Amino acid sequence: MQRIICSSLLVAASVAGSVRAEDGPIVVLGVGAEHTDNAYRSSVFQRSEMKEYVDLDLGYRRAGTALEAEVLYNTEFANYEHDTTEEDAVIRGRTALTWHILPGRLQWDLSHDRSEQLQDTRQPDIRNNKQIRDVISTGPTFVARMGPVDNLVFNAQFFDVSYDDSDRSVTGSADNSDNQRLQGGVSWQHLRSKTDTLSLSYQYMESEFDDTNEEFQFQRVFATYAVRLASGGYSVSLGANTSERNDTDDDASGFMAQAAWQLATGGHRFRLTAVNELTDSGIGLGGSSLIGSDFQPNDSNFDVVDMVERSRFDFGYGYDRLCERCTLDFGVVADSQDFEEEPRDQEQLGFSARFGYQLTPTMKASLRAGYSETDYSDDPAGDRTDERTEYGLFLDWRLSRPMTATFWVAHDERDSDAGAESYDELAGGVRVSYRFR
Repeated sequence: MQRIICSSLLVAASVAGSVRAEDGPIVVLGVGAEHTDNAYRSSVFQRSEMKEYVDLDLGYRRAGTALEAEVLYNTEFANYEHDTTEEDAVIRGRTALTWHILPGRLQWDLSHDRSEQLQDTRQPDIRNNKQIRDVISTGPTFVARMGPVDNLVFNAQFFDVSYDDSDRSVTGSADNSDNQRLQGGVSWQHLRSKTDTLSLSYQYMESEFDDTNEEFQFQRVFATYAVRLASGGYSVSLGANTSERNDTDDDASGFMAQAAWQLATGGHRFRLTAVNELTDSGIGLGGSSLIGSDFQPNDSNFDVVDMVERSRFDFGYGYDRLCERCTLDFGVVADSQDFEEEPRDQEQLGFSARFGYQLTPTMKASLRAGYSETDYSDDPAGDRTDERTEYGLFLDWRLSRPMTATFWVAHDERDSDAGAESYDELAGGVRVSYRFR
């Protein structure tokens, strides 16, 4: 679909509250075309490309007392005029099922997440540098009532993480990241009032990798204070976590932290998340929550498994009353990944903005821009800094209630100390979609 201005920078810029869709099936058919003047995003080998595609969204939503279900998958069939990319169908999407066996006491969760992951963040963000990641997770949560204001919460979860055997890799190396994970924990929760809760938690997780027989064990002990209000809420978790690795007998320890804040008042929307933890690189490192809590659609994966200390900060601000027809969103992302052995350390700081204007009751235009600076301090080729700038114009036109047309044009530029990795690209496209349900 839209190849540019879809990075995490602009995802972070939107802090609009989610709207619960109607229960029932979801069927959306789309057709479109895109053109780029630099399909490989290269300063050496520039080639234009025209892509025509058909895509289909299939899903289902249900919010029942016994079963909650949200299923949404997208598949795309594309033709590339100059064969710069393989014309294989790509399926992406997510399933989230919750069975309330004993409402308020016992539930079972089952989820599946299928998305494309960057194989090497130092290489261009193109299909040839991506592979599909499937994450299946399942497990129960049990709440034991200890009194009118105290609960013990037990949870267990199994993860299966697998990556496709893509031959599109620009790195030319085999993938060793397929793994299974077991995670369990217990939490004591004390309801201090109708709005705030204090909890003490312990979590244990172990992961085992199929191809290398490496194993990691992680333990966390932390305290959480959470407040829920009509206009938003916040939570803060502080504690310690430790890690062990079987192939090196290395132990590591450090502090863990997680914070979240959300507020909507007077047309202003605020969102903040922050996390610091020890983990491994086999499941993706782009989430704004603890590993295993969320999965990002354009995350990164590395062929060699390693232990990582990751820190991430996301802030978003939105304002709906800038003028009668205007909306404004702004975002900041700071991300740090410190690898134990592999020369993959990186630090990123990014900014993004989006301005929307309702031209007519059926037509909305938006200007989007993003800037990021990424430092690779221990790159084998020497210290390296990449600066990336993106900006574009988008127009959404509702032709009828079920039919929408989107037009866009965007520019993407990367300036890198590794000169061969610098590029600039101008692209544009159109897509018409029809929602059957």
